[in-house]
Amino acid sequence: MAPVEFTARAAATPETIWRTCIEPMKWESWDPDLREVKEVSGNGKCEEGTTCIFAMNDGQDVPVTITNVVRDKSVDFGGAFLKGTIRAEGKLRIRPIDTSTSEIYYSFELLGLVGMLVTMVKRKDVVGGTKGGLDNIVKLSEEAQMK
Repeated sequence: MAPVEFTARAAATPETIWRTCIEPMKWESWDPDLREVKEVSGNGKCEEGTTCIFAMNDGQDVPVTITNVVRDKSVDFGGAFLKGTIRAEGKLRIRPIDTSTSEIYYSFELLGLVGMLVTMVKRKDVVGGTKGGLDNIVKLSEEAQMK
């Protein structure tokens, strides 16, 4: 099954988007399915190889590794849960459009046998969570840009 993908424009610079939503590792501020990011490794920042636990609203704790980090441009995250039967993978890309506008691409998918089944049965929730997360990134970034 293909990932859920959305793109949006924000009246904010890539630096503001990164500083507001990505680097602080407080992703629960924008991800509607996430209750808390806990046990962040290293210095608590979004860096290559950072590990953490995504405490989900449904009670699951998902160990996550952050990869493909390019400051102000890109970050991937992934982790497996339910004994490896579900693997979650997400990608965020930020691209400047002009001096005050950026394009944000966000994709998310559940892989593995159970992950694919969950996506089929709960497709609306997966789509809603991904779109809701992107909408929140735009809103928080635009608010921060105006300060």
